[in-house]
Amino acid sequence: MGAASETLCYFNDAFVPLNAVAISPYDLGFLRGYAVFDVMPVANGRPFFWERHYERLTRSASVLGLAVPVSAPEYKKIIDDLIARNTFSEISLRTVLSGGPSRDGFTPAEDNETFLVLAEEAHRYPQAIYTEGVKMITLAYERPLPQVKLANHAIAIQDLPRRQAAGAFEALYVNGGTVSEASQSNLFIVKDGVLITTWDNVLWGITQGVALELAEELGIVTEKRDIRVEELLAADEVFVTGSSKAFVPVVQIDDRAIGSGAPGMMTQQLMAAFEKLVREY
Repeated sequence: MGAASETLCYFNDAFVPLNAVAISPYDLGFLRGYAVFDVMPVANGRPFFWERHYERLTRSASVLGLAVPVSAPEYKKIIDDLIARNTFSEISLRTVLSGGPSRDGFTPAEDNETFLVLAEEAHRYPQAIYTEGVKMITLAYERPLPQVKLANHAIAIQDLPRRQAAGAFEALYVNGGTVSEASQSNLFIVKDGVLITTWDNVLWGITQGVALELAEELGIVTEKRDIRVEELLAADEVFVTGSSKAFVPVVQIDDRAIGSGAPGMMTQQLMAAFEKLVREY
């Protein structure tokens, strides 16, 4: 990341240097984790599927009783300006909306949200995770308000030491014998030529939606439904998707190899289609 005095962000209603951002100690995002967020990649200098990101942000905010303080066209202008006015070779955009300062540290004040859009240097993942695949571990957990992109990732962060000790890329959340999503990704499995992703009680991912559209274009049969743990472990292929990571093949879950233990053919087919989409975006 560039120097804070040089990096510009959008804070409430103005473009300011990053080191000029002053968030109240009584902000509900800080005190209570009462906030939603979004992370958006930039492809070829253009915000990638920005309309979908804005729509999801406003939907998440609405569930919490918050309002995004800018319209879609205003948001587009803000992110275009941030892309133009920051000098990172590769940019990622992070938007955060919190309940704002509260007099009693608990009750939101009407029309008092804190709104922040950050331009960050995007960091590429090692190429090996795409060519060789990754290990995941399971975690007994279900996110509260799962269809809201909450800023609160306390459980995922608390679990980091276990994850790192296991050499795992992420954790897969399991509840009542059903797997929902990963700590920072959406989940797909392939079984007998059918592509399956979880849909109820998960955050609907932007890249997840693009993956389903690409599959349809390629003539792949898809299903959106619950996935049982035993079905996950018996899958022919598994991969996860996310805005910052695209498509990542999963070749091991806990101590079980998935399929052949290498990235599967359908996974590679979809990865290639997505890479082409990004190149031509």
